[in-house]
Amino acid sequence: MRRQLVIDAARKLFIANGFHATGIAQISKESGVAVGQLYRDFSAKEDIVAAIVNADCRTFMAANSLRLAIQQGDDEQVRDWLHQFVQPDDDDEDGEQLFAEIVAEAARNTRIANIFNVIHEDVRAQMLKAVEMLAPGDHLAERRATLADTILTMSLGLMHHRLVRPHIPTDQLITSLIAIVDREIDVLRAEARVPA
Repeated sequence: MRRQLVIDAARKLFIANGFHATGIAQISKESGVAVGQLYRDFSAKEDIVAAIVNADCRTFMAANSLRLAIQQGDDEQVRDWLHQFVQPDDDDEDGEQLFAEIVAEAARNTRIANIFNVIHEDVRAQMLKAVEMLAPGDHLAERRATLADTILTMSLGLMHHRLVRPHIPTDQLITSLIAIVDREIDVLRAEARVPA
């Protein structure tokens, strides 16, 4: 419970002030957890970032629902899972802002970069499983990997677009991105039926 208080306070402060402008003393004050206690749970500010990134990505990935959809062979549910990467939650603008802050920090801080890369590889691995379920076959492995990377790149690009140009509606853009994902999946599925 104490760890969660710290994580929630840090999240709020990182969104409001950015990573660099937020110190451990501020996190301690906001959370109501003494600095000494805070350091028992987290050895450094980066450990708090790691906990936030892990929690957010795990929630966003919805890996359990994907596993179930794959087990059940539910094509529609798997496609919906893939669509979420280019269909941001309008109710989570703070999450996008925090994610952008963490990505920026990853460019400067190797420890944050390593945390981000581990999470990125986990997300990519789940995405590869989803695409493989829709378009199986060893002969398509490289193309599936390219599609997974394309979806992740579109997702980051859309997030950047929404943060830098928040006044521009993205509904048509999102519709277009989803159409691209579906078109590529359909091409792969058609080729999956053809022997390698």
